[in-house]
Amino acid sequence: MKKIKIKRSSVVLWVLISLLLIMVVVSVTLRRDDDEPEALTERPTPVQVQWVEHQSVTDRVRLPGRIEPDIRARLAVDKGGRVTAVGADKGDAVEAGQVLLQLDDRSWRALKKQAEVEYRTAQREWQRWQELSEADLVSTGEMDRVQARYERAEAQLEDARVHVEQCVLYSPGDGWINSRLLEVGEYAPEGAAAFEWVVLDPVRVTLDVPERDIRGVQKEDAVVFGVTALGAGQFTGTVQRIAAAAAPGNNTFRVEAQVPNEDHVLRPGMIATVHFERARRADVVVVPLAAVIPRKGEHFVFVAKGDRAIRRLVKIDRILGTEAILADGLEPGEELIIDGHRELLDGEAIERVNADSSS
Repeated sequence: MKKIKIKRSSVVLWVLISLLLIMVVVSVTLRRDDDEPEALTERPTPVQVQWVEHQSVTDRVRLPGRIEPDIRARLAVDKGGRVTAVGADKGDAVEAGQVLLQLDDRSWRALKKQAEVEYRTAQREWQRWQELSEADLVSTGEMDRVQARYERAEAQLEDARVHVEQCVLYSPGDGWINSRLLEVGEYAPEGAAAFEWVVLDPVRVTLDVPERDIRGVQKEDAVVFGVTALGAGQFTGTVQRIAAAAAPGNNTFRVEAQVPNEDHVLRPGMIATVHFERARRADVVVVPLAAVIPRKGEHFVFVAKGDRAIRRLVKIDRILGTEAILADGLEPGEELIIDGHRELLDGEAIERVNADSSS
């Protein structure tokens, strides 16, 4: 029988090919074994949760306000005349009855002097006729004539005194001069404004309250406010005036609160941030506003059910600072996811990582 001769080089080649095929098969098998656990294992997302429960909260309104003087008046001269003296300037504190401005009153003083002479003459005549009347030496008609002259002279003298007094402008009370509008030597027509006078103790804080909130504001209510320009301190005022009708432009109601200001630290024109209590809400669901996700006009939260995150549609009733009162969507006893929820998907696996998580 004839023997088949096989070259050694061919044997070696086939052996190498066989080994290479074995290695490829083993490699694919091992890779498949490594990939299968990765595909089957879902890594849970770490989250923080808190229990949902009913709470009682104070519903407070935060609105911008403005400091204004309690009284702001433009003081005008009663008579026309040339200004001869000014007794106060812009920024001065003034007292009640203090002389603020003097007009030239020489002509009025002359008329007053003439009225005084006429009055004294009529008074003496009236006294003599009273004595004669007691002795029944004068008629009733003559007595009436003398009495009328006396009363007329008395009225003319009083009128002359008023004219002289009207040449002086007095401070109507304790306050401050905000602006001066007339100079010495200037002619002031009758009724011309001379000063803007303000009262700074107390002051007022004014604010515009939206119509939905005005029901919660009553006279004598306390309002608390801060002024950024004065630092972190707080001030308290009392509601004194509430507009009867809304402003046509924005449908808000003007509210004014009176504030003591003995040290005059509050100045007109300062901007205030006013807080007042609108209502106290009992047995409501309050959640962190950061836990609510807005999307396409709706609001969602995620709750934890077992080891899964469930997306829940909620309805916000009111926002209070960093919290939201919910009108619908959550019930007490549920677990609300408050952190780690931004990238969650509905039904995604979760892992509670805060101390309040349930088992």
